Amino acid sequence: MPQSQPNLVLVSIDSLRADHCGYLGDDRGLTPTMDAMAADGVAFTQAIAPGPQTFSSMPVAFTGEYRPPNSLDAIDASSHWARRMGAIENHVTRYETLPERLKRRGYTTIGFSPNPWTSTISGFDRGFDHFVDFSEASADSERLRDRVATRVLGENPDRKAFEIAKDMVTGSSFFAQWGSFYDDVLAAVAEAEEPFFLWVFLMDTHFPFVTTREHRVEQSALGMYYSTAVSQGAMRGTDDSMPPRAIRATKRSYRDTVRAADAFLDALQRDLAHVDPVTVVHSDHGESFGDHGNFGHHHRELYEENVHVPYLVHGLDRAERVDEPTSLASIPRVLTDIADTGTFEPDRAGDPVVAASEAGEHVAAREDRFKLVRSGDRIVLYDLASDPEETTDVSTDHQAVRHRLERVLRTYDDHVGESARLDAATRAVATTGDF
Repeated sequence: MPQSQPNLVLVSIDSLRADHCGYLGDDRGLTPTMDAMAADGVAFTQAIAPGPQTFSSMPVAFTGEYRPPNSLDAIDASSHWARRMGAIENHVTRYETLPERLKRRGYTTIGFSPNPWTSTISGFDRGFDHFVDFSEASADSERLRDRVATRVLGENPDRKAFEIAKDMVTGSSFFAQWGSFYDDVLAAVAEAEEPFFLWVFLMDTHFPFVTTREHRVEQSALGMYYSTAVSQGAMRGTDDSMPPRAIRATKRSYRDTVRAADAFLDALQRDLAHVDPVTVVHSDHGESFGDHGNFGHHHRELYEENVHVPYLVHGLDRAERVDEPTSLASIPRVLTDIADTGTFEPDRAGDPVVAASEAGEHVAAREDRFKLVRSGDRIVLYDLASDPEETTDVSTDHQAVRHRLERVLRTYDDHVGESARLDAATRAVATTGDF
């Protein structure tokens, strides 16, 4: 281990598309802080989320291990929500998580999550000395929603308006604005013994795309609430279309939340400068706004707008771009290597990386130029260099590539299948006591 272990910060940003980040090609100035961090750090330009939704991506990003596609089948519960929570908990219980690894290395571990999929119920508090769960199931959730609505409406608003705003603004436990708990983050860091590991999960860029006045550049308050109201069916996956005007309004609201998330990075960089942390920033998945006829991420498909994500490491006095495909499954290794040695080496083999929906109905093997997607019995090969919109199957013209990537998917199937069998056998032995 290095003589002085660096403080570590991990910022996970929900639903942030790669193509809305300046260092990845966007020219609208939405992410100046992230762009500066990328220019002064290690920037992964082809980072791929392990899955298109939080529950298929974050368990992998926290353990470095993929979830078996049949993981829900092992959970005996009456509701799909409970089965999903149980499957996530099984995964983060079976494998050593990132905070557990760092705690074992002497780190004080601190976590903040407003997302129920990464909550105490799903087992994401494992390994944290101090974990603040702002999700719907936590005791603090109502306090958080009160604080969020107060920031939007001001102090002492009309109570009925206040309750309506809470229902509309929060919609569900998948919403929180970073300003409502930022002081708590700084207070937790101030009380922590060094070295510390801080994880903050930002929900600002997750639907319903509501942010405070200070971050609204393109959208008015009225337009923000209008876009929330008219887009919620499509963005939540209950409608399959949205009027063009609503799409435009929703995109404006989303871009303002990207600005808000970038402002968090700016504030954190400034307020933690005295403890000189190494900071890792990534998104768990992207978002659809009519791309390929999809909205949100409930559709579970693996187009680039849903799996190509930002990922960077800042604070190592090292600037480089990594253009090879890189999975977020590398996050635990990267941070533990930094804890152990003060640095890390990116994977530069150029090997394909895999993304998969939770139950395995969609699986993709992604390399620098090509991407193979298996959806049920249908297999499609895209040439991202000539067809970045992923519209044309080029399997016939590139049969060798297709066969190579099919082998990658078979290897993935074998790996997660073997993991599932070992897990089932282990649980059977533990249940029966037959050693």
